[in-house]
Amino acid sequence: MQLRLRSGAEFFLDGLVIDSILFHLSSADLCAACATCKSLVWPTQAVAHRQLNLLAESLQCSLLRHCERGTWIAQLCEWEKVKAANLVWLQGDRSTCVLVTQGDQQFVKCCIDQSGHANSAHVYMRMPLYKPDEINGLGVLEFDGASVLKTRPFAEPIPQPVTLMVVARARGDTTIVDSLGPNSSRFELCHGYPSGWHPSPEICMTASGHDSSPKHSVRGSTRGTGDWHVYTAVFDKRHSEIFVDGYCESSGKNVGANSLDGLSIGCDHNGIFFLIGSLAEIRLYRTHIPPQQRIQLEASLAQRYGITYSVTKEVPSVSKAIGRFTCAPLRASRTSDDAD
Repeated sequence: MQLRLRSGAEFFLDGLVIDSILFHLSSADLCAACATCKSLVWPTQAVAHRQLNLLAESLQCSLLRHCERGTWIAQLCEWEKVKAANLVWLQGDRSTCVLVTQGDQQFVKCCIDQSGHANSAHVYMRMPLYKPDEINGLGVLEFDGASVLKTRPFAEPIPQPVTLMVVARARGDTTIVDSLGPNSSRFELCHGYPSGWHPSPEICMTASGHDSSPKHSVRGSTRGTGDWHVYTAVFDKRHSEIFVDGYCESSGKNVGANSLDGLSIGCDHNGIFFLIGSLAEIRLYRTHIPPQQRIQLEASLAQRYGITYSVTKEVPSVSKAIGRFTCAPLRASRTSDDAD
């Protein structure tokens, strides 16, 4: 290949040599190579396309044609940012769990972090039960209302924006994920804080307050009935969003301004509300993931676990009607000061 630089200098390089060099460059360096020499425009784009597919494969993500925006280099740049922002990645796969056999059952002692940041989740109270082939032939962690896993404290509390993706099923007034412990500020994804008591509260996210009821929260319409869902909670102060199976259930609301110091999986940070249900996967990103990347990650999770997924820009109105006849639960119930 003949190359002509801006200075006017010309030289020749073998195509395989160029390909090998370009393949080890980041998206920023590929962009610089394009600007340096017009002859490198097509080779750099081709290399970016290969790198993009390999990066998506490492994230277990299938790229969607209708989500393509810009050049291959531009798309690679966006996905590099997403991968760099991934701080926690936990799965219920047997290969990523440390299992303990008790009788004829297996329990999860540790769930190994795949993000590369060593934020594995270890047993804190009772170990969750490991159930192989539970959803679409894949293993999950079953929480019985007393099982808890916790990460170690993060090196520094993570400020918002934070995107949390969870594949789970939950039943009743229950916490899926929260901040680390009693001294932490609340950073919770749960089915709870209803405007009135309900046996299966709506999905809710809040990063407000500590011990008292949160002043700010974002609530969707999906209730905790024990069905599997792909939950995405974007904690971004007054620009927070919540998606369930790709459907935007609330957007542009204030969730509070707390930071995240670590994860309690299966209970709230005060150890009062526990998860009754199962978890298949958790991903935590220290960014507000762009819509195109979020959609492709969610769709890939839904495909992996056999969950129905749809994309809509509409934000539904949340029904707040409460049945006339209810029975007070034996366990504690919680309320929020602000329904927003």
